[in-house]
Amino acid sequence: MSDPSAHDPRVLPPGLPVPQDDGACDHLGRPPFDLWPAGLGLISTSDRLVRLDRDLRRPVVVFVYPRTGVSGQPPTRGFDGAAWDDIPGARGCTPQSCGFRDLHAEFQALGIDVLGLSTSTSEHQREFVARMGVRFEMLSDADLRLTRALGLPTFQFPVESGGPQTLLRRMAMLLEPDDLGRGRIVKVWYPVFPPDQNAQTVLRWLGSRAERAAAYQRVIAERRGTSACEIRPIEPRDQTWIREELCRNWGATQISSLGVWYDADRLPGFVATMGGVERVGLATHTPPEPGGRCEVITLSSRVEHAGVGSRLLESCMLAARDAGCTRIHLTTTNDNLRAIEFYQRRGWSLCAVHPGAMDRARIAKPTIPERGMHGLPLRDEIEFEFRFRSASDSWTPRTERPSVA
Repeated sequence: MSDPSAHDPRVLPPGLPVPQDDGACDHLGRPPFDLWPAGLGLISTSDRLVRLDRDLRRPVVVFVYPRTGVSGQPPTRGFDGAAWDDIPGARGCTPQSCGFRDLHAEFQALGIDVLGLSTSTSEHQREFVARMGVRFEMLSDADLRLTRALGLPTFQFPVESGGPQTLLRRMAMLLEPDDLGRGRIVKVWYPVFPPDQNAQTVLRWLGSRAERAAAYQRVIAERRGTSACEIRPIEPRDQTWIREELCRNWGATQISSLGVWYDADRLPGFVATMGGVERVGLATHTPPEPGGRCEVITLSSRVEHAGVGSRLLESCMLAARDAGCTRIHLTTTNDNLRAIEFYQRRGWSLCAVHPGAMDRARIAKPTIPERGMHGLPLRDEIEFEFRFRSASDSWTPRTERPSVA
């Protein structure tokens, strides 16, 4: 007797091959593949043009699938004769989609929209949406513009109709709006297995992140009037997290400043924590030169309005002062308007502009995008400094006196 699940796309048969992580999505979420491609809209099953490169108002999960099947109609065999079920990660588009359908209300409760994405035509997708009662839109990339622009992983399979023979491998992405409403990729799930658990996996991650954010806010509220974070020097146990933080913000551990490339994960610096455990910020700097200078190479924070950036910057200043430096300096890029305001409000002076510095850095690192924040051309480095009058300068960081960070 034949297995009734063999041709029912709603059911996952036992023994499906497990897809392996081949690194095909490692570039997503890093410049220039962290933004939804500009000017690229996709037709949805509601027959509207969806633009995630602009006007994004809230986060959206885009789950990606190869191609939904039709009940009772088994797919053909592959070009090499392989059965659909024998291709790792191919079977399971309907269970994946229905998983997001069944949990759609929970995503909405978290303020998260859901979209499906495949290379199938909108007509093929609309039939599936109507048949399975899906309450969100599916996006069609039948012309492969998005697939090519983001370098999404694919495989080839002869489909009878409803789209090209290039199919997307199963994955999911979380996009959040940046300051200009552009969709920025902040999290990728790849590979996905089993596919019917994809929605639950994403939802658990979102819920965990929401709980952490709420915990941060509780800490801030409980410590109102004092610093909400603790600062400590970098320790060997921080190395994995530091590399993740550098890649998250700069796309790599190598950082360029004033024409010099630094292995930022090997520099001294400070880590900010909350609750003594959760890492929420990082600062790295060059070894202080007694009687000379110290340069802050990176400064990043995962928590807004908690004084993390201020405390980290002041810790670098204190380390430079105590080492006998006469000057501490740093660079930011011409598009980083918030940083330009941030440093001036903390007593730093703009001391130099280095035209074309990012253009020169882009020669060594072509992945540096042409445009940065606010859509501004990413061209120049702006240098800020803080000078100590002497090794015994009377300047005192706010970290050494009680105040709101």
